[in-house]
Amino acid sequence: MKSDEELLTPEQKQRELDVISECFRLMQSERSRYEKQAIAFIDSGHFSTETNSYSIKFLIKNNQFACIATSKLPNADSHSTFAPIPESRDKQIEELIELFAQSEAGLIF
Repeated sequence: MKSDEELLTPEQKQRELDVISECFRLMQSERSRYEKQAIAFIDSGHFSTETNSYSIKFLIKNNQFACIATSKLPNADSHSTFAPIPESRDKQIEELIELFAQSEAGLIF
């Protein structure tokens, strides 16, 4: 059985590397903004943002952080991902910083 990496075209592999690199870049360069968003999200239980292609909602669902990305294009797919909620507030903020960066970089969809 082939691994997922073996099934990807060279262009898909490059896109994956680009998205992962962008995610790490955002986690560093946008950390302050993401931290403020995380605190607001923890206090309110929801947060929304947009990219060029998606409307993204963050909420707490089934005792997990949920990220739901809805395409702005008609008849396009929605994507979602979930992350466990850590016990400490500091770890919650770190988890959300990573989730925000992943969504903004396009790693989730």
